[in-house]
Amino acid sequence: MVPNYLQHMVNTDMTSTDEQQPYGNRKPANAQKPNITHFELARTLERVNRRFAGFMQSEMTRQGVEEIGPAHLMLLLAIGDDEISVSQLMERGPYAGTNLSYYLKQLGESGYIERNALQRDRRAARIKLSEKGKKLCSDMTAIAANCHKLIADSPDAVRNLEITFRTLDRIEQTWASAAIFGPRGE
Repeated sequence: MVPNYLQHMVNTDMTSTDEQQPYGNRKPANAQKPNITHFELARTLERVNRRFAGFMQSEMTRQGVEEIGPAHLMLLLAIGDDEISVSQLMERGPYAGTNLSYYLKQLGESGYIERNALQRDRRAARIKLSEKGKKLCSDMTAIAANCHKLIADSPDAVRNLEITFRTLDRIEQTWASAAIFGPRGE
């Protein structure tokens, strides 16, 4: 269930007029054409990520999950229904080796994942979600889906969200390529 405070966010008017506008159509009171730089975009993405992590943390706390945090949840979601190696998991997200090992250790100790050592090399392992991990992912996915309905509440909002995703994906690809090969034109 989506908490009341999210519904309040949707219904709150963020404009300087008295008219109510849907969440996706709000305009700030001092609406000017912004000068969007990659730095501003990166700061906005960081804030969005932090807000989502805060939302997930509060929902996890409501569910009684206190031994792990939102970063652990995202790792569980990256594993999904698969049984994968640590290297495959590293390819699915922005995980550094030491952080990933630490997170996996915590998730294993808390009972959210199962680690199955390979017979030929006991140091290597395959990782999969335990029943506890599957339930948490299912619960949090349902909560996020309800929140999504508040954001994508019309065909226009859904289309804008899809455009935003494709744009962000293209920017991510460009930044990744530029980090390896340098910016175009050089």
